[in-house]
Amino acid sequence: VQCALIRVRSARNGNCGRQLCVFVLVAVWGYRLTHNFVARGGIGHEDWRYSDMRKQFGKHFWWISLFSVFLGQTIFMFAACLSLYAALGSEANLGWMDAIASAVSIAAILLEAMADIQMDQFQAAKREKRTDKQVIDTGVWGWSRHPNYLGELMWWWGLWLFSSSSSPSWVVSGPVLITLLFVCISVKLMEDRQLQNKPDAYARYMRQVGSPLLLLPPSANDGLASNWQDHTMRGLMRAALILDLLQIEASHDSSLLPFGRLTKVLLK
Repeated sequence: VQCALIRVRSARNGNCGRQLCVFVLVAVWGYRLTHNFVARGGIGHEDWRYSDMRKQFGKHFWWISLFSVFLGQTIFMFAACLSLYAALGSEANLGWMDAIASAVSIAAILLEAMADIQMDQFQAAKREKRTDKQVIDTGVWGWSRHPNYLGELMWWWGLWLFSSSSSPSWVVSGPVLITLLFVCISVKLMEDRQLQNKPDAYARYMRQVGSPLLLLPPSANDGLASNWQDHTMRGLMRAALILDLLQIEASHDSSLLPFGRLTKVLLK
């Protein structure tokens, strides 16, 4: 509907081939999103984030959610859809950038659909007691902790690519804002909740799959998690040893540090 309104109200005719391509992709993306919403409870199901806010803010929930969630989401979506307006109004000839944009958008839809299907199958297996796992770690979920979020980000960047060659540079603010929203807020909220509900299982999953968003093969994820842990431990050890050295320097007593050789090695 939004695509049609933009097309009718636009002062520019735009490129018919690009418009048709964008129309079809938006329709498929919207169908997947709506089907997933209905299959998981639809309007009768309240997202856990709203339930938590309702408990936290009580009678103030309505106006806090209005400004912090619904108005905020509207602003983010408006900014993201600037790319849609620019793509539908662009009169530039179809080119290689449109091919890349189509490929990225199709890959985004497929990735989101695959992640949703695999998650639904895992939840069904848990309900039917066909698995004792608490966290899904197979399929695309073994390559990224949030492949559905990655697919959503790819979608908005793919949409921007359709307009990138002919739109003002500030239009990129749309996918940038969506990226910041997922990276800085959505991922943290989801992982905090998972760590709260199943701390051991999800912490183990985070060690197994080190990449929160990017798709990386299991071997690379293991290496990423191991390297992160190694760097973290070395960083903590260095910080502790530096504090020891500062204390020694202040007291002029080298006997306070029994591991002088180890310190020299670690601080190199």
